[in-house]
Amino acid sequence: MSGFHRRVRSTTMFYGAVGATFLSMSAYAGDISPYATKGINDYYGPAVDGVNSKVEPFGGRLANRTIAGSQGALSVPLSGPFGIQIDGAVGRFDQRGFANIAGHFFWRNPGQGLLGIYSSYTFWDQFGGANVGQLAVEGEYYAGRWTLQGIAGVESGNAASNTFTNTTIVPPGGGPVFPAGVITTTSFTSIFDVRTRFFDQINVKYYLTDDWVAYAGHRYLGGKNALALGSEYAFPFANRFKASAFVEARVGEGEFRGIWGGLKFYFGAKDKPLIARHRQDDPNIWSADTLFSIVNSLRNSSSSSSTPFCTPPRSLQSDGTCEAPFR
Repeated sequence: MSGFHRRVRSTTMFYGAVGATFLSMSAYAGDISPYATKGINDYYGPAVDGVNSKVEPFGGRLANRTIAGSQGALSVPLSGPFGIQIDGAVGRFDQRGFANIAGHFFWRNPGQGLLGIYSSYTFWDQFGGANVGQLAVEGEYYAGRWTLQGIAGVESGNAASNTFTNTTIVPPGGGPVFPAGVITTTSFTSIFDVRTRFFDQINVKYYLTDDWVAYAGHRYLGGKNALALGSEYAFPFANRFKASAFVEARVGEGEFRGIWGGLKFYFGAKDKPLIARHRQDDPNIWSADTLFSIVNSLRNSSSSSSTPFCTPPRSLQSDGTCEAPFR
């Protein structure tokens, strides 16, 4: 009997050690996370967990043009499950200044999702000023490490144009025929005509760890479609602050493509991982993509006209030649 008890005791200790090792490795790998394992009804908190903000300097290429700037947001809790956020962005796009301001008003349960109203206005100092405004419904749904988020609504803007004129001159000829000269004028017109139409921006996110997220999504802006791809990785920065590096890309119709990246600096009242900041603090900033609503609305046209002429004192004759010089 004593040998039997020793074998049982040894077996129990072995499985206990294996179990403890497995749990330790799982926790280290980030699999056991209160943000990834809670059910949608297991967590409830305010829409915004205290006043917080973030700043995002970035740069890259957008629609075959250079872009550089910075955007940021300020999130403020209201009563209980309601909150607001104000976004802003400034920078240079294709050597011209741009600016954006946007607002979110929303209900949120951090363990379940978000539902709200979003509005945005973007100005680009091109051709005297091109702009686009957006009004949309905003939503997010949280399921473990998965997040489905997006905005969908109506966008509209103005028409801004620029015309370039090129003139070529072929002088009158000589000889027995005396052909007339020709003045040709060609006009090239570029128009950003932002029409009233449906738009959307949608992401499906997966948090590989509590501080690393990757996503894919869809954009329909300015009447064109694109695939959105991106990733963000966060790391400790300072007490109650967090920093991250991010990259985003677009692959779509026409010039609906680009890649840009930068840093994000999160400022809040508490230390928390990236997944918690995204679900408890600040909704997504959507402003950079609104420039596509303008450039995707570009139309080019050209026209040309030619006028024959003769050098005085010779005059143009009905057959298109110049009058013979007097002898």
